[in-house]
Amino acid sequence: MKIKISLYLFIFIIHSSVYAKTIINSTLEQFYDRTQSMQADFEQTITDSKGKVIEVSTGELIFSRPDKFIFEYRSPAEQKYISNSKTLWIYDVELEQVSIKSLDQGLGDSPALLLSSNSNVYQYYDVNNVKLMPLSQAKQESLQWVQLKAKKEDTTFERVLLGFDEHKLKEMKMYDNFGQLTELTFSKIQLNKSFSNRQFNFVAPEGVDVIGTVDAQ
Repeated sequence: MKIKISLYLFIFIIHSSVYAKTIINSTLEQFYDRTQSMQADFEQTITDSKGKVIEVSTGELIFSRPDKFIFEYRSPAEQKYISNSKTLWIYDVELEQVSIKSLDQGLGDSPALLLSSNSNVYQYYDVNNVKLMPLSQAKQESLQWVQLKAKKEDTTFERVLLGFDEHKLKEMKMYDNFGQLTELTFSKIQLNKSFSNRQFNFVAPEGVDVIGTVDAQ
C-alpha cells in the first residue's frame, strides 16, 4: 500500500543528533540543534514519474528525540506508526492488524535507519543548500532548501529535499528509484513541547491480529 511508504519518509527526518560540518549546512544543523520535539499536521501527496497525483493523505505527527514518534494517518485510511525508541508498532485500523518490530528492522539502508541510528549523514549523502524554481511563489519563496543526495545507487531514495523556514521544517520532497515523488507539507507546527514516555508506548486494541511479539522491545 502506497501509504506505508511514508514510514520511511517520516522517520528519515525526525531522528538524529547529526550536525553539519561546514557552514553551508547550517540550516540543517540548526534544525537538529533547536528542535528536540515537534507536533504538526501534515498533507502528503504522491505523484508518479509522469507527474500524475496517485494519492493524497492527511494526518498528524509527534516526535521527541531520541527516536520516539507517533505518525498517524487519518485520511483516506487510518494507520498509525508508533515508536518508543526501541519498538515500532504499525497499526492498520481498517485491517485490524498490528505489526511489532524493532525500530530498525526491515528498514535496510533507508534514510530512516541512517538517521535513527545516529550514523554520520555525510558518509552516505552529499548535503548541500539548494535553490529551487518554486511551483508557487507564495508557497515556497521563503523556504531554505537542503538537498541530501545518495552517494550509492542502491539506496531507497535517490534524493531528498528539506524545506525550512529558518530552523522550522515546513516541507519535504522525496524522490525514489522509480521516479516517484512524495511530498509532505507541515502545518500547525509546535516545537519543543514536553511529551511523556508513556505516550510513545502502544497497547493493541482487543480483538486485533498481532504480528510479532513484545520481544522486539
